[in-house]
Amino acid sequence: MRTTIKDIANYTGFSVTTISLVLNNKANKIPKSTKDTILEAVEKLNYHPNRLAVGLVKKRTDTIGLIISDVSNVFFSNLAKGVEDECRKKGWNLFLCNTNDKHTRDLSYIQALADKGVDGILFCMSLDSDKKKAMESIKLFEKLKMPFVMIDRFLEEATCSFVVVDHVQGGYAATKYLLDHGHKKIGCITGPRELEDSCDRFAGYKKALDEYEVAFRKELVYEGKYDCESGATGADYLLKQDVTAIFAFNDMSAYGAYNRMNQKGIKIPEEISLIGYDDIFFSELLDVPLTTVHQPVYDMGVEAVRQLAAEVESERGSRKCITFQPVLIERASVADKKRSKIK
Repeated sequence: MRTTIKDIANYTGFSVTTISLVLNNKANKIPKSTKDTILEAVEKLNYHPNRLAVGLVKKRTDTIGLIISDVSNVFFSNLAKGVEDECRKKGWNLFLCNTNDKHTRDLSYIQALADKGVDGILFCMSLDSDKKKAMESIKLFEKLKMPFVMIDRFLEEATCSFVVVDHVQGGYAATKYLLDHGHKKIGCITGPRELEDSCDRFAGYKKALDEYEVAFRKELVYEGKYDCESGATGADYLLKQDVTAIFAFNDMSAYGAYNRMNQKGIKIPEEISLIGYDDIFFSELLDVPLTTVHQPVYDMGVEAVRQLAAEVESERGSRKCITFQPVLIERASVADKKRSKIK
């Protein structure tokens, strides 16, 4: 069983009050020999304070929750690492919750973390959260009076801070890169249409087409789910449209497209070019390293903790939008059609 202050009192013969003063560094008038005896007992009995009990006194537990949608996705693993590292610097504890992209789990974890007495929550919405479901999550946070920060996937109506990437710029940069390399028939495998980040990348895609006076064609768009499976089926669909390049809205989708083209014996980039989005670690390890859009995911996790900490410590709600800029990482999966024509 867990060691309590009463156990230390019984072991040392000192009062609970005396032991409490020592443990809370308030033992100014207590002899050093008494302090040493108590601290030796603390170590021998392996005493650790009950953080929930301490939290009731301090009205703080120095613990936060992180709700992510898919821990197997390297994007969220990198995000969690940034969050955890920053929490350790602050002396905070972290509860990690994985929803498997299910909105019902979003709700149950928000409630469970509140019941655990966390000081705040970092929230990455599940993929199946349409606007109605997202608002359901937001209203639960408000009902619980729980400070929270949304990361990557967000809802404009939410009364909280966001840590996001400028996905319009990211979508624009990826499409512009393909256009600069002579591609005009560019297919894209999007994320779910309900998600703001997917809509923003799509807006960037269309912006680049407009700028280069290339007509938008809806038949070159396949709605995916940010996973390998929809990347593969998206590639099947777009190959039938005779595209020369595919822009996948995340690297997991790009991997699915990459593997499907390998299965079909289609060479990248000689026969078709491919560009992803995220810059997951594995992207540079492929046989043909993937050109992709880098998101500073680790830094986003660090910043999200800082924003939540500021809100918890000030005890005032805030609504800031911290926006990181994406960077295109050029590798080997895009062919230059202009140069091939010259040859």
